[in-house]
Amino acid sequence: MNNFLSRVTHVFLVLLILCSMGCGKKYFVQVNDDSLSFFYPDTKAKDVSFAFSADHFRPHPATKGPENVWQVTVPLNNEFSYFYIVDGEVTLPDCPNTVLDDFGTKNCFYVLTM
Repeated sequence: MNNFLSRVTHVFLVLLILCSMGCGKKYFVQVNDDSLSFFYPDTKAKDVSFAFSADHFRPHPATKGPENVWQVTVPLNNEFSYFYIVDGEVTLPDCPNTVLDDFGTKNCFYVLTM
């Protein structure tokens, strides 16, 4: 029985370590009264901006917060397409909805749900 518990404990510790290495914070959106806050985790980024269709994709600089989570807050809109610019490269987070833009590439698509 002790051997079994020892193996279970060992497996649990290995899974815990693997998860802590790869199960970091996820991308998410917070709806405020009159704005939306987007949170983008990236431990290696040096510069992150957010661009969205509501203002013709003008880049909005994100602020690096605790635990390497970048945050940007924009005015509330019902729906729009968007992407991030991370260290000069267009980047999509793991967003639930995407659309094709006029150039045939994907953008994330935000829809306000009630």
